[in-house]
Amino acid sequence: MRCTLYILVYLALFWPKHSHAQPLTFVAEDLPPYHYIDKNGNAAGALVDITKAILHEAQLSGQFEIMPMARAYHELKNNPLALMMSLLQTPERQPQFTWLGQLYFADAYLIGLKNLPHQVESLTDAKGLKVSTIRGYSSAHYLQKEGFQEDKNLVLASHYKQLWDLLFKQRVDLVMTNTMTLKKELKNSGYSVNQVSKMLHIDRFPSALQLVANKHIPRNICQRLAKALQKIKQTGMYEKILTRWQLAIPRQHIASQTDNIPHPRQPAQL
Repeated sequence: MRCTLYILVYLALFWPKHSHAQPLTFVAEDLPPYHYIDKNGNAAGALVDITKAILHEAQLSGQFEIMPMARAYHELKNNPLALMMSLLQTPERQPQFTWLGQLYFADAYLIGLKNLPHQVESLTDAKGLKVSTIRGYSSAHYLQKEGFQEDKNLVLASHYKQLWDLLFKQRVDLVMTNTMTLKKELKNSGYSVNQVSKMLHIDRFPSALQLVANKHIPRNICQRLAKALQKIKQTGMYEKILTRWQLAIPRQHIASQTDNIPHPRQPAQL
């Protein structure tokens, strides 16, 4: 009996901290090539590979789930073992989660049809037009905070295919989106990137995509993940993964909202 008690105490004190009754759950939307479901039904993508490298470095286990953005965000907020692989950090979100570090970046633009250019030099100009983005995205919250209204000059789509249909069928004048997967989205929707132009760079919109955790995940686990992310960046593993996926390497200070990105006054070629 005493021996059994000693064993239980030993296991409680020295059992590896990465042993969990349930693994960490990493969620993200379907956004190739960053995170998506492959032909075998498994989560794949550049940020999935980076997250797996982080888990390996931190000696932790995890599972991956790809789902619509609104559901993924709900999972992050309500599942005490959930993390999201790419979330924009905003002042409203800051206190709700534990932020572990930047995985990638996404610059936001107002996009319009090339054959119907709108002279837009500010969001104030855009308020006289109809602008669309995807419901549940931070871009939707941003536009609403800037004074756009659904019953007036804001149209919220449920999926990127619907978003681009709205633009090309001229039911909206502009689309607010990032350019991470612009070409792929347009191609999958039956359109060409040569048909659209960047009308306005949203330079005050946050661009750093962060690895973020539910507040209930233990602090020591979050610290191990954050340190592991820094380690794979220092060793070059992070850049190797992005290079393998043919993705650009983020600039060091990409998280700044005032970095030196040109502010186009005229529609720019994509």
